[in-house]
Amino acid sequence: MSRILEALRKARQTPTGAVENLPDVEEIIATGSHAVAGAVAHSPTALPEGMEKLLSNPPAETFLTVEDRPLLLSCRQCDWPKSTERLAFLNEKAEISGKEQFRTLRSLLYQVRSRGELKVVTVSSAIPGEGKSFVAANLAHAFSAQSGRRALLIDADMRKATGLVGTLDAPSSPGLTEYLLGEKQLEDILQVGKLPRLYLIPAGRRIPQPGELIGDPKFGALLEQLKPLFDWIVIDTPPVLPTADARVIADVSDGVLLVVNSKTHSELARRAAQEFRHDSVLGVVLNRAADVSDARYPGYGYGYGYGYGYGTEKTGS
Repeated sequence: MSRILEALRKARQTPTGAVENLPDVEEIIATGSHAVAGAVAHSPTALPEGMEKLLSNPPAETFLTVEDRPLLLSCRQCDWPKSTERLAFLNEKAEISGKEQFRTLRSLLYQVRSRGELKVVTVSSAIPGEGKSFVAANLAHAFSAQSGRRALLIDADMRKATGLVGTLDAPSSPGLTEYLLGEKQLEDILQVGKLPRLYLIPAGRRIPQPGELIGDPKFGALLEQLKPLFDWIVIDTPPVLPTADARVIADVSDGVLLVVNSKTHSELARRAAQEFRHDSVLGVVLNRAADVSDARYPGYGYGYGYGYGYGTEKTGS
C-alpha cells in the first residue's frame, strides 16, 4: 500500500493530466476507521449542518413516483440478487465498518454534487481484479437505499462475461450491446430486481471490437434519455489501461471514481489516473486497505474485504 501512496503523492505534484486533481490519499486514510479507509472519495469530510439528515431522508414530495414513469413500469422484472454475499448492506456477515464506508462515500458524492452537476458517475480501475464492479454495485445500492431515490447501474464492460451481472446474479442479456446495435428497445434491456429503486442495464452479449460500439453517439444519447428517470447513474467500465473504453465513457459522464486495490503497483495507479481528463477524477476508492488476516484489526476486514475482490471472476473486476 505504501507504494500506491507514494505514487499518488507524486502524481499530485505533476503539472499535467488528471493526476493533479487526485486526492491526498494519506489524508483520506488518516480520517478513516482504524486509520484505514476501505472505500472513500476525496472531498471535505464535514457536511453542512443538517445536510446529512436531509440526504438520508429526502422530502418525498420532491420525487416522481414510478407510476409517473411508464418506462420503469414496463421494464424487465427479474429476481436478482439470488445471493447477498457480495452486497455489503445485505450480507449479514459484513462488518458495519464496511457499510459505513459506502455511506461515507455516498455523502461525499452528494457534497460534490452540491457544487455542480453530478449524476452520472463512471467507476473504473487500472487493471482487472481491483474490485470496481463490487464498488459500483454497492455504491448504487447505497444511493437507492435512501427514501425516494432511484439509482441505475449500467454494465458498460462489454468485454467480460461477468462483472456487475456476476455481483448481482442478474441476466446478462439482452443489454447494452443489443440496444446500441438497434436490436432491442430501452424497455427490453432495463431490469429491476428485488431491491427497491435499484435498476440495471447489463452489458449484453459479447461482440468483437466493443470499443467501436461504446464510442457511438447513441450511448451518450441513451444517458441523456435516462437522466430524468434516476437520481444517480453508476457506470461500471472496463479497466482503463488495457482499453480505451473507460476514457470514452468518462467523457459523457459527470465524473470518475478510480478504484485502486491496495496491492496495485504504484506506477499502474499513476498511469490510470493520467488516462482521464484532468477535471474528471472525483476521487479514489482505496480497496482492500485492511488485510483480512491482519491481527491488528480483528474482524475489521472481513465484511468488505470479503466482497472487495480477490482478483477472481466471482467477486467482480
